[in-house]
Amino acid sequence: MRLRSIPKYEAVRTLINGHRVYATPLGLKPSVTTILRDDSKFAGWRKYKGEKAANDILMQAAARGTWTHDGAEGFLTTGEHPPFHYVYQPFYDSLRPFLETVEQTLLLEGAVWNSDNYAGALDCLAYMPGDGDQPTLIDFKTANKPVTGSKLYGYEMQVAAYVKAANFVYGRQGLCIKKGLIVVAMPHKPYQIHELARNDINQSLLPLLREAGGLARKKIRSPDNFIQPMSRGVA
Repeated sequence: MRLRSIPKYEAVRTLINGHRVYATPLGLKPSVTTILRDDSKFAGWRKYKGEKAANDILMQAAARGTWTHDGAEGFLTTGEHPPFHYVYQPFYDSLRPFLETVEQTLLLEGAVWNSDNYAGALDCLAYMPGDGDQPTLIDFKTANKPVTGSKLYGYEMQVAAYVKAANFVYGRQGLCIKKGLIVVAMPHKPYQIHELARNDINQSLLPLLREAGGLARKKIRSPDNFIQPMSRGVA
């Protein structure tokens, strides 16, 4: 039997020594994106582009991603598409056919964590056509061209981490996610979709767990008055 609803935990997060961390019932946990971040990969690109140009490109990418995510969340919540945006509309138009196939949304932008020293906020947990009793975890991305290679591998690790954390948080509600989807919106192109089955999820998770353990040993400590209880509502 499909789940009808699960509680939503709002994210409580901050930056500590340059690391994004979440307050969870298990204490402070570094974010999945912090664990996977490798600034050295961008050093050559930044030098080639120049710091200002590189920062502008990254800010534009972040802005389009936020707008597209917000549009997707709005549609999955209300059934209404976002108002037209002159710059970002092609990304949403790419994603729209996928959004219209979602059968039931369980959770949007919910905080998840586990005992393996990481936490994060997943994009979407929903039932797709062909899903049985268990929903699919969906991660939305934007790009100008299909994602491949090491970038795709990083996204796979991210999705695998969210799957395991969601199963940890919601196991008592009967959640046992076995499939993840990476859905990439591209301007003036059909969306790209990449599926992770259970074996893919397990294999993608191992490198992240090693990194999470190393970051935890750095003893990230909370600034005064930061830790707050996770708020809870029904998604």
